[in-house]
Amino acid sequence: MSVSQAETGLKKSLFAAAILSVLVLIIYSQCGGFELVTYDDGSYVTNNQRVMQGISAENIGWAFSTFQLSNYHPLTVVSHMADTTLFGNSDGARHLVNVFFHLCNVLLLFFFLVKATSGFKEGGLVPSFFVAALFAVHPIHVESVAWVAERKDVLSTFFWLCAMHSWLGWGKDRNAAAYGLTFFFTGLGILAKPMVVTLPAALVLLDVWPLNRVDFAKNTVVQFGKLILEKLPLFGLSVLSSVLTVMAQHGGGAMQSVDSFPLSLRLSNALVSWVAYLGKMIAPFDLAVFYPYPHEIPFWKPVLAAVFLIAVSAVAVRFVKKFPLGAVSWFWYLGTLVPVIGLVQVGDQSMADRYAYIPFMGIYMVIVFGAARLVNSKRVPGKAAVALGAFAIVSLLAAAYTQTEYWKDSRTLYTRALAVTANNHHMHYNYGNLLEREKNFNEAAKHFKAAFKADPSHYKAMSSLAAILSRKGDSYSALELYRKALQLNPDYAVALGNRGIVYMQQGDLDAALSDLRRASELEPLNVNHIINMGLLYYMRGENAQAKEWLLKALQIDPQNKIARKNLVLIP
Repeated sequence: MSVSQAETGLKKSLFAAAILSVLVLIIYSQCGGFELVTYDDGSYVTNNQRVMQGISAENIGWAFSTFQLSNYHPLTVVSHMADTTLFGNSDGARHLVNVFFHLCNVLLLFFFLVKATSGFKEGGLVPSFFVAALFAVHPIHVESVAWVAERKDVLSTFFWLCAMHSWLGWGKDRNAAAYGLTFFFTGLGILAKPMVVTLPAALVLLDVWPLNRVDFAKNTVVQFGKLILEKLPLFGLSVLSSVLTVMAQHGGGAMQSVDSFPLSLRLSNALVSWVAYLGKMIAPFDLAVFYPYPHEIPFWKPVLAAVFLIAVSAVAVRFVKKFPLGAVSWFWYLGTLVPVIGLVQVGDQSMADRYAYIPFMGIYMVIVFGAARLVNSKRVPGKAAVALGAFAIVSLLAAAYTQTEYWKDSRTLYTRALAVTANNHHMHYNYGNLLEREKNFNEAAKHFKAAFKADPSHYKAMSSLAAILSRKGDSYSALELYRKALQLNPDYAVALGNRGIVYMQQGDLDAALSDLRRASELEPLNVNHIINMGLLYYMRGENAQAKEWLLKALQIDPQNKIARKNLVLIP
């Protein structure tokens, strides 16, 4: 290639990159005016004291030495701290940081494919552009970008794609520095989100296509063995991350038991979800922030899903010599979903849009480069293929823009999810909490009822409804709901504390003392429990004990007006 040709190619690539950037900004620039939502954003950001303090050596050390929300992703936590240091309490700025990383990921994917496929007849600029454009505008990726709590998605993918770029250097030139960079970026990706544990296996797939490091005319078993062997240090990082993740999720109570989610149901849901994700790729309608886990799945669904998955896998393997991209893309999709497909169930969602962020790259590649192959062989007119691709991009862009609007605030997000899903206990509960904070107790009660109707084990919704009933003076119904909630979770401090207050109002001070003491043991830094203990001792005539508890509350929260006011009143 001459110098002039290289310059022309660079100009075209930069122009394509500019178009990709515009596509991303058309959809996501609106995020700069969005609020944080009450679903997880509070836990990750606003209610996290360390994050809201910003960057410091002590806080960084804390992020790397502790588990947060049943996860170990210290680099993501540090990125939220950096937001605070740089932008203060700006919700919009936090959103735009996510948009920035998504834009970087789009461009990294584009330039990787341009470089890796430049020598292919069906490769190069145009198909690389369309793959990156699909990744940029597909509505299913809105959740990963527009949800600040999902910073871990866009951040970990940034390091994943950086590792892919450095792996090109190793795959083509065996450059030791390139291998070192791949190890470095893999480690950073895992520290941002454990889902990156599948990256070493994905690199093996990239060795097949587009790096062409496997000669199918020779012994493939030996070749794959060597490819896996050279990645043992990377697989070692994955094993270490997996151990830490299991420790974090088990210790935090996020890992579901076999009693709650039987293995047969997990396997059925996994098989159905593998196919359902493909359905959402083709027809991205009725997307929601939470998809409830089914109580049962008709037998025919997982059977048909298994038949489909096995059939496609068999075809991919059968034609791997003639069309290696088919097998690479398909097994990329299947493999990168394995950590989140639900065989090890974490949380109670059946599937999640955010889980498709990396897996769909494989499907985009086979669609676009497969079409380019057809165009190159004269089976499909080139202009028709480009026109169809452009139409798809514009249609998806419009859908993604609308989907992004649903993330502007909590109310819009929850009402949208409730509109497109059924029996969504999570969304009923979250929306009920939002309504309760707005003092709309009647509507809140309806959603709390709907939450534990959809999920009879939802003790939090029962407790929240009980608090509303108690406020209305229906102590009998409130106590019955607290009883049911505490049967499900005897250590739910909120229910214990609130039931203790009801007992105080009824004059049953011994029962109140039992509940409030236990609540304060479970949540020793909860000022409300401590103040209520002080008030309870005052009602019992034990003024010295009452003062002791109120002073303890002021040690935790020196500005607490309720504690100060009541302390003055006690003789």
